[in-house]
Amino acid sequence: MATLPELARGHAALDEARVEHLQDLARVWGLLADLSFADLLLYARKPAGSDRTLVLLGHMRPTTGTTLYRAALVGQVFEPRRRPLIVEAFEADEAVEGIVDVGSDRSVHVTAVPVRRHGETIAVLARERLQPADRPGSEQERTYLTVFDRFARMLERGEFPYHDEERLRHRTPRVGDGLLLVDADGRIEFASPNAVSTLHRIGVTRGVTGARFDDTGLGSSMLRSAFARRTAVIDEMERPDEVAVVSHCFPLLDGGTATGAIVLVRDVTELRRRDRQLVSKDATIREIHHRVKNNLQTISSLLRLQARRLSSDEARAALGESVRRIAAISVVHETLAQSAEDDLAFTEIVRPLVRVVEESVSSPLRPVSFTVEGDAGAVPGQVSTTMAVVLTELLQNAVDHAFPVEGGTVRIQLDRRTDGLSVRVVDDGVGISEGFDVADATGLGLTIVRTSVEGELGGRIRLVPVEGGSGTVAEVWVPSSRLVGPWGDSRDPL
Repeated sequence: MATLPELARGHAALDEARVEHLQDLARVWGLLADLSFADLLLYARKPAGSDRTLVLLGHMRPTTGTTLYRAALVGQVFEPRRRPLIVEAFEADEAVEGIVDVGSDRSVHVTAVPVRRHGETIAVLARERLQPADRPGSEQERTYLTVFDRFARMLERGEFPYHDEERLRHRTPRVGDGLLLVDADGRIEFASPNAVSTLHRIGVTRGVTGARFDDTGLGSSMLRSAFARRTAVIDEMERPDEVAVVSHCFPLLDGGTATGAIVLVRDVTELRRRDRQLVSKDATIREIHHRVKNNLQTISSLLRLQARRLSSDEARAALGESVRRIAAISVVHETLAQSAEDDLAFTEIVRPLVRVVEESVSSPLRPVSFTVEGDAGAVPGQVSTTMAVVLTELLQNAVDHAFPVEGGTVRIQLDRRTDGLSVRVVDDGVGISEGFDVADATGLGLTIVRTSVEGELGGRIRLVPVEGGSGTVAEVWVPSSRLVGPWGDSRDPL
C-alpha cells in the first residue's frame, strides 16, 4: 500500500511543504476521529488542467464508535461525480454537509472540511457517520462533537494542525486518555470520566468541573504556553509517591486567538515504573560486562606472570596466544559495558582487536600494517564475542604464516549484505601451499576458527590464494539468520 506522501506527490502533485502539512494532520487526526465518533477520510485531487480525480490519502477509524468501512480504502481513486460533496468543498473552500444514501435503509451523514494552508485548500477531510435518529443524548457526546466542530473550523482557517508542535514520544493522543475542556480563562468546563479518575490519582478529589485548571496540579505553565504559542504543548508531572501523569494541551483557536483548550491526561505511572526497571536492569547488565572485562584482564595479567617464569619457548608462546584470545573477548565486554544496546557496531570492535594483535606481533624487524575496510553493521553481543575470537585467530594466523621473514600488509574487509556478513582477512604474504584444505588443518587456531564459525554461527570459512597476486584470503561468512538481535530484528549498517 502506498504511503500518504507517495499518494500526495504522485496523484495530487503536492510539494514537500504541503505534504508535510498533511502528515502533521495525520499524526493527530485519531483524536479528531474519536471526537467525531466517525470515520475520517482525507482526499486530495489532481491539479487543474487534468481530469481532477480524487485520491484517498488516509483513513482513520474512531475508538469511540463503529467504523463504516471494514476494507482498506487508502489509495483508491474516485471520479468527481462519485464524491460530489468532496468536490464542492474543494471548489467552495468551505465546509459542506450532506446526506448520502448507501442503501434502502441506510444514510450516511458527510461533513467535508477543507484542509487549508496559507489560504489554499490542499485536501479535504470528510467525516462520515450513520445519520443519527436523534440528537446525541449524553453530555460527553455533545461536548466531543462541539470540540470537533471547533477543530473543523480551525482546519478551514489553516490554524490546524499546529506548527512547531510538541509530540508524545510513545503514542498518538486519543480521547480515551481522559479529556478536560478548558475555557479561555483557564476554567474547566467539562471533564471526562477517565480524566476525573486520573485527577483522583494525583489527589484532586473535589469537583473538577468549574474549578480552575491551575488548581489541578497539572501545571498552569503548560496552559499559558499553549495559549501564547498557539500550538500543542506536552507536560509531565510526577508526585513523590511516583504517580506520573502526562498532559497534552491542544489550544482551540479562532483567528489566532486562543478561545479555550482541551487537555488530554494520561496516567503513565506503570509505564514510568517499567522505564525505571529497564534503566536499572540496563545499568546492572553494563556493570556485569564491566566486571567481566576486569576479571578477564586480571586473568591475562596472571598468565603473563606465569609466562615469565617458564623456560620453554613453546609454553610461553601458548600462553601468549591465550592472552590474545582473552583480550579479544575482553574488548567485546568493554564495548558492551559502554553501550545500552545488546547489538554492537562490529566495526568498532574490529579496530581495537586489530590494535591488540598489532601491538603483539609487529616489530621493527618484521613490520606488519593493518587496515580495516567496509562496515559490518550491528551484530548481537554473543555473535560479536565469537567473531572477535575468530578474527583474532585469523589475524594471528596471517602474521605467523604469511610473513615468516619480512613484514607486509593485512587488510580486514567487512561486507554486510541482506543475506549475511562477510569478513575477509587478506594478506600479501607467501600464500598457502597447493592443495591446502582448511577442513584438514590441525593447528589450534584454525581448529578454533572452524569450530566457532561452523558450529556456533552456522557459517562457513575458506582459505584461498589471492587472485592475480601473492598472499591468502581467509573469508568467514555468517548467515543473516544468526545476525538477529534479542528482539528478532536483523540490523543492517546505518
